[in-house]
Amino acid sequence: MCALGFSLTTMAELVVEDGYVRKPIPGRTMTAAFMTIHNTAEKDAILTSATLEGAERVEIHTHTHEDGVMRMRQIFELPIKAGESVTLEPGGLHLMIFGLTKLPENPKLELCTEDKVCYSTTITSKSLVKKHH
Repeated sequence: MCALGFSLTTMAELVVEDGYVRKPIPGRTMTAAFMTIHNTAEKDAILTSATLEGAERVEIHTHTHEDGVMRMRQIFELPIKAGESVTLEPGGLHLMIFGLTKLPENPKLELCTEDKVCYSTTITSKSLVKKHH
């Protein structure tokens, strides 16, 4: 477990909970993924990149509200403090998925930090559900 001489207590440990990717609109290759990411380590982590099985590219995005207009923009670093969590949710932080060629039921997601440590997990794929009022 301590390959390369790293102590596990000094390495960030990212744990994904409730991760899912929306199935894209038919004919589209773009979608988004949402989850809660827990940093269970004693050291802060900075998420800098992600990959998703079946996708060409994944970007970390945030939403901003400017003059009544909602805008998405890419961010290149997502800090997650030691012992804390960050929630990626619709209308807020999220992973933007581009060039989706296939979407397995449980695609593999890889999250990488600035110190080049990557964590792999699987998430689920979900269709949007219409809510009846």
